[in-house]
Amino acid sequence: MSYLIISTIVVIVAVMAILNGIGLRRQGKRDEGSAWIAAAALGVIVVIGGWGAFRSFHSVNAGHVLVVRQFGEIIGQRPAGFQTIAPWQSAEEVSTQVESQRFLMDDRTGPEPGVIPSGPAVSEETQPVYAVVTLNYRVSETAIQALYTEVGPAFFEKVVAPRVFQVFKNETVKFKSINVAPNREQIRTEVQESLDRQLQGFSIDVVDFLINDLKFPEEFTQAIERKQVATQDALAARQKVEQSKAEAQQEIERARGQAQAQRLRASSLTDRNLQFEALQILKEAPPQIVFLPAGQGNLLDPSTFLKSQTTQP
Repeated sequence: MSYLIISTIVVIVAVMAILNGIGLRRQGKRDEGSAWIAAAALGVIVVIGGWGAFRSFHSVNAGHVLVVRQFGEIIGQRPAGFQTIAPWQSAEEVSTQVESQRFLMDDRTGPEPGVIPSGPAVSEETQPVYAVVTLNYRVSETAIQALYTEVGPAFFEKVVAPRVFQVFKNETVKFKSINVAPNREQIRTEVQESLDRQLQGFSIDVVDFLINDLKFPEEFTQAIERKQVATQDALAARQKVEQSKAEAQQEIERARGQAQAQRLRASSLTDRNLQFEALQILKEAPPQIVFLPAGQGNLLDPSTFLKSQTTQP
């Protein structure tokens, strides 16, 4: 529209200058009249021709499309490469590559450059859940014209960003605070699938959804740490009790073994066994002189030793 307005003004001025030049030439001022005519023609060539050529020729980068407007209405789109449009038309280059956008759900800090802020999500007990997430998305090449016509160039702020916050918060509220972090992957998958379903109607493909960071209020984090320490202490105490029980059981089994061994040794103290052991000793170191008690028929009578042991105080 601006091109037509300015071109019309230039043409009117040029026509007036040409008429003035023609009048000067008729008055005999040929050089002055020719200058007016030449200046008018040069102005028309520069403004209408040069500016028109500049507006008509476009080099569209790979991964982009050219959205063409005429008098404010979108009339088409052009693919990547060298493209030409009418001078009175306008064009906007739109990316169809994978784009990435970060979102901050935390009201404790100020906004960061390039990050879309919002309040925190909540858990099932309405405990704040602070999160940083990233959405990777891409607009279909064949749907740019329809998307710009129905939603407009600010389609991301209108239909994408609000859904990211809403869907993510709808997922975290399904879990208790202590279960949000352990179910991080499940939440991520559910949010990505839900966003993909909702944005398909706008020809926007969700390439990936990432949960970069999850945090909780400081008092909640400290309570979790105290609980973990208490749990670890209780586990250590339980292990000590189990160890003491095991050691006591070992002592009991050791005592039982010793008692059993003593019973076996006592049962083996028969006359024949004692006599055999004594003969083995005498065999290894035969004595030179042997004194026999009066009235004893055998060289070694084990009963004599047993009786003597029982009569000792």
